[in-house]
Amino acid sequence: MCLETKKVVSSHLYPAALYVNCRSANDASPVRMGDGVVMQTDRQMQDYLLCEECEDILNRGGEKWTNPKLARLNKTFPLYEILVKGPTGHADETGGIYFASSNPEIDVEKMTHFALGIFWKASVYSWKANERNPMIQLGPYGDLIRLWLRGERAFPEGVCLSVLVARPEQALIVLNGPSATSLRGWHAFLLNVPGVSFILNVGRHMDPEMILTCFHESPQHPVFVSDEIMGLVWKRFVEQFLESRKTKSYLAAKAKRSPIGKPEVK
Repeated sequence: MCLETKKVVSSHLYPAALYVNCRSANDASPVRMGDGVVMQTDRQMQDYLLCEECEDILNRGGEKWTNPKLARLNKTFPLYEILVKGPTGHADETGGIYFASSNPEIDVEKMTHFALGIFWKASVYSWKANERNPMIQLGPYGDLIRLWLRGERAFPEGVCLSVLVARPEQALIVLNGPSATSLRGWHAFLLNVPGVSFILNVGRHMDPEMILTCFHESPQHPVFVSDEIMGLVWKRFVEQFLESRKTKSYLAAKAKRSPIGKPEVK
């Protein structure tokens, strides 16, 4: 990240502290899903990538503030509780829009730094064995984001980060992505961490209205709560789970350890 030749240390794609959020009440290992596989494992996505100074920049820049505020399996969700204490731009029975500009407890810079740090790490490394290509392709925006993360330039034009927060009862306790999604005219990427979905849009031809949704660049710093959108996120997650080639074997193994009995898998 500093473009200097230095000794590197073990780096995580997702901050190591987040794996604690994904553990069950009986301290069972988190469930990992991706690349057509579902398994219960303590293995974390890590490799020797960054120097100690750059790791510290990511930690102080956003990880240390954001990590403890994400959702947990016991339905506690500090970020949501902070969010709903603030003013509401719009709210109904299906969700709402909250403005971080009027809520001093939400640190916009640190939340943005947290998300863009993960997106950037996914854009420079594969995080998979025997794979050389990065997880996502940010093109020229990757280096602009790198410079912003290091505090060496202003937030880049053509970059929009949207933030969607789930209600605690709907929170998806997973680490999933970043992955590319299709949009006409520009590129979009999705990252799910416990209780929060970050959507990164990049491109010169992005709709001008997108700036209104940008958590960092919009003066109101909007955060969205939407039962409908979270329902779609859950739907896609379930589809990926059922499509996984090891889902049935995973559930069968889980049933053997459970006193409730074997679940039905169709």
